[in-house]
Amino acid sequence: MHIYADEEWPAVKRATLCSQKVSLAQKSLPIVFDYKGMMPDTRPGKKKTDRAEIYTSRIQAEIENPPSGRIAQGKERKDRSRYFYFLIDDCSLERYNHDDKAPDITFDATILNGSDHLPADEAGIGFLLVLTLAFSGALTMLLLFKLLRTIGGEVHVAIIIVIAACGCNAASSLCELIHRSVFAANGVGSYSLDALSSHFEALSDSFVALILLSIGGGWTLPSDVKGDGFKSESGAGKLMKGVRNPAGSLIDFISSKGVSGSGTGGFVALSLILIHAGLAQWGRTFDDDFDTYHALEHPPGRALMFLRIFLGLVFITGVGMIRSSGRCPPSLMSFLTKFGLVGLSYFASLPGVSLFCKTLPYYQRHQALHWGAAIVQACSLASLTWLFIGNSDSSAYHRLSRVSKDAATDMTADLAASGSGRSTSWKFGKTKINID
Repeated sequence: MHIYADEEWPAVKRATLCSQKVSLAQKSLPIVFDYKGMMPDTRPGKKKTDRAEIYTSRIQAEIENPPSGRIAQGKERKDRSRYFYFLIDDCSLERYNHDDKAPDITFDATILNGSDHLPADEAGIGFLLVLTLAFSGALTMLLLFKLLRTIGGEVHVAIIIVIAACGCNAASSLCELIHRSVFAANGVGSYSLDALSSHFEALSDSFVALILLSIGGGWTLPSDVKGDGFKSESGAGKLMKGVRNPAGSLIDFISSKGVSGSGTGGFVALSLILIHAGLAQWGRTFDDDFDTYHALEHPPGRALMFLRIFLGLVFITGVGMIRSSGRCPPSLMSFLTKFGLVGLSYFASLPGVSLFCKTLPYYQRHQALHWGAAIVQACSLASLTWLFIGNSDSSAYHRLSRVSKDAATDMTADLAASGSGRSTSWKFGKTKINID
């Protein structure tokens, strides 16, 4: 058996003689067969009484990446991802006439990484997925507990969106864990579960982005604190409202059945969700073995990085407009400064992690990117959970936000709602869901 790196493979295909191909191999390993006995020959065209000799062989070899030695023209081999090709041959067949002695051979070749089919760059990812599943699941249960305690009372719709973000993150880890277990056994895995993992991860990202943009843009704060930034009726004003407060605009549009003029904002929110989903599916075309949603080696991963940078700029602009509205209390201004730094860190994290990964050897970048993205997502979900379950003594935001207060106490909100002909809450049975 001969092992070839992808740099030499085109020359291997062009070579006509077996000896020429062998000279290009990174490694050449002898195959020693062990006789296992006779078994019924079940191949097509064989009789039921035909029997075949069964031989097995196991070869173990270490493959270096980058391979040792130089490529043609004395160039150094780059540190990058590589394909390796395995060729089984017997060069004596081209030197001697064995046509009358060559046996009728059928064989199966299975390539393993140690004891299973998982590739080397997936090492440690399983443990990370277990941690992510446990952490996100715990946050989901904590938020659900708070939600269940409000049955018959009041809850803000933002809490439901954060529950969805935590739940999607946990579901992504669960789907990927099952896919990995199947892949380790058969080398194929479950395409559907891996695809679901990518899309759940994209949904979680989009929900976190929506909440950060919206809270930074003043959603859940009283109108007398936000100032006049959202009152423009021009097309540009409506678009800016939608970009700064996408979640609030979408909920507002749904609750008013399209009559409040927030269709542009609702479109922005839906677009953010669909863009994330599209990037997740686009990434599937580059690698359908494992989730590559955050991988920066392909165009959709880089597009996600630039999207994060753009959303970070929008986010910090929204926070700045609330702080400079002239109505922001000093205590809330201090909170918004810290919240702006935390939110900006989230949006800038993917570009930052990608730059750090470029300093690592290629075979370590996949694990580092996964760990970095998971840690950032966990921190953002934990921060949002604290933001929505804290009591009024937790921060200036908690004292003013409608998340922990009855929207009816905000007279400005009530007047705005009555003037626009829309409701500031939904009702499910006895439970009231505030949407402002």
